[in-house]
Amino acid sequence: MWTDVIPGVLAALVLLVFPGLAILLSTRVTAPTALVAAPAVSLAAIAASTLVTRVLGASWGLLWVLGTTLAIAAVCAVWTWATPWGRRMPRWAPLSGAAAAQYLIGQIIALLFMVPLYLKTLVGPTTIAQRFDNAFHLNAIEAIRRTGEATPFDTGALLRGSFYPNGWHTAAALVQDLSGLELPQSVHALALVTMLGVWPLSMWLLIEVLVKPSPAVRLVVGPLLLAFPGFPLVLMDWGLVYPTILGLAVAPALAAALVHLIERRTLLSAPVQSCLLVGLTGIGVGIAHPGSALVGLIIVLPLSIAALIRHVDSSLRRRRSPVDEQVPDAEPTPAPASTPTPTPTPTRRSIPRSDLVWAGLLTALSVAIAGIWLVMTPSTATAPWESFETVPQALGEIAMGGAMGRPTLTVVALLCGIGLLGAFLGTGRDRYVLLALAGPGLVYWASASFDDGFWRDTLSGFFYRDSYRTAAALTLVAVPVAVKGADVIVRAARALFSTAARGHLEARTPHPLVAALASVLVGALASTALASHVSQDKEIRAQFDHASEAYRTWEISDLVSVDEFRMFDELPGLVPDDAYLIADPWEGGGLAYAFSDLDVSRIYMTVARTPAEKHLDAHFEDIATDPEVCEALPEGRPLYYLDLDDHRLGDDDAEESGYLGYDDITADTPGFDLVHEVGEVRLYEVDAC
Repeated sequence: MWTDVIPGVLAALVLLVFPGLAILLSTRVTAPTALVAAPAVSLAAIAASTLVTRVLGASWGLLWVLGTTLAIAAVCAVWTWATPWGRRMPRWAPLSGAAAAQYLIGQIIALLFMVPLYLKTLVGPTTIAQRFDNAFHLNAIEAIRRTGEATPFDTGALLRGSFYPNGWHTAAALVQDLSGLELPQSVHALALVTMLGVWPLSMWLLIEVLVKPSPAVRLVVGPLLLAFPGFPLVLMDWGLVYPTILGLAVAPALAAALVHLIERRTLLSAPVQSCLLVGLTGIGVGIAHPGSALVGLIIVLPLSIAALIRHVDSSLRRRRSPVDEQVPDAEPTPAPASTPTPTPTPTRRSIPRSDLVWAGLLTALSVAIAGIWLVMTPSTATAPWESFETVPQALGEIAMGGAMGRPTLTVVALLCGIGLLGAFLGTGRDRYVLLALAGPGLVYWASASFDDGFWRDTLSGFFYRDSYRTAAALTLVAVPVAVKGADVIVRAARALFSTAARGHLEARTPHPLVAALASVLVGALASTALASHVSQDKEIRAQFDHASEAYRTWEISDLVSVDEFRMFDELPGLVPDDAYLIADPWEGGGLAYAFSDLDVSRIYMTVARTPAEKHLDAHFEDIATDPEVCEALPEGRPLYYLDLDDHRLGDDDAEESGYLGYDDITADTPGFDLVHEVGEVRLYEVDAC
């Protein structure tokens, strides 16, 4: 029953909200803003706790997260209220309580209609995503819980590397520990909270700083967020890359913090507060997924450049304005009657030091973002995704909120079109959404339609040139564009109504409370209509149905089949606790680590291997006659071999990947004794070493 997942949902909400909320409230952030920005800061606090435990040589867990959070919040509080500089810090309040309440009402309406679709897509509380990367993600959670080693360096070591951003994995491990649920249920709980809770919260903040819509429009944001084909649906359908989903869900908070910093110049008025807020948010997004953090920065880059140009232009204009040279407090000396009065010589204004500093900071911010963008391009060997559509198709999807040729609701396309037109014809703040769209739009354009080469690698390489990820990232700015379109319509309707009302002498200005209630009522009705339309649309339901295939457990499922799940459940009763299990990871054998609490030879398909390990995988069936095979196995431990279904992930070729040694092992193979079998899945004891 899905009700079994409720403890995990509550645990995920607590973990992703309360640490960040405590820290932000101690830095003069208002409660509504702190609440919606909390998840990113919570991830930063969790990451900090893992580093603290590593330095102290302790085993990481929930108490360390609590202690680290309290320590960070205490330091921030001391700075804020016990120092003169802290007491002068302004309140950070881009989101008011009334606005947050309006967004919340719309989100609740959206959830009533959309949650059943998401639950249907996940199939059941005990399923797993049968996708390539999930083999590592689930094992990483188990490794964190089993060893108490949770730093990004520890998770990177699982892949024989140096570093792996593990914000999602540490959060999932905490959810499992706090809720007491099994691994699949904990993962589902975290995924649901991320997509239906964290993502909307972060987007409210970004929408508020980019658009600041009217109350009625805020209520429509809830269902509108879940009406786009790009995020999270395209990632659920393709592969459910959990870290990317979490990173993109919190990236809007990073972008919003930077936009607010640029607009209000808080880096000048409150430098410590600004650096702290942006730094913690950036760390939280980056520890979930570095590429997602860069998306947040790319959203801001055009806004930063535009602000720099405006600032320099206004400073030069002021400098060119002449002023009369005067000597203050001096008595004028009368000139002789025969001497003509001289004309005052104008001088140029000097540019204030604060203006120069602000120009330098905007330049530094723009250059830093561009530099990070350039250096985060991976090699083409790790970016196999090809372009798949024409330039006009890609540009059309950017303008109309589309993604990868997937069906887009007419209402979404219309709102995006109206939003772009309103931004283009507007001035000042009206153009924020147009500038914010430029960066992610360029990234998607490159990944979807550019030929392989320098520009495609440079612009979209940080997301592996993968159009699934870049299409999801595009949604982060497509939503504010659509919200801008809705706001243009509402404001135009209000202007027409006011004009018509002025023609009637008996027309009266409604009481503010009545006007507010009417606005909320209209917004709630529009939100309900949109949520119903989205949830009932045949094409959207078809996309959710297609995405559900990733969670269906068949006889030949990509990762774990029905028989393999049964074997994993029975393994602890068949082998000793100190047994060492050998399995082919391309058949899903690595997941025995997560589901059977055993040590496994390879937890992931592409983990780096030593020459001895490569020899083992290529010649394992010859273990009785090849002493080099035994030399690659641990001494003094019971050895078992798990022979899974023949289905191989991604149609892998065993010879090319170097795992041919597992192909022909049977009960007659020397060195292998059959212990147990479930369908086509067999467990052997290895007695040749």
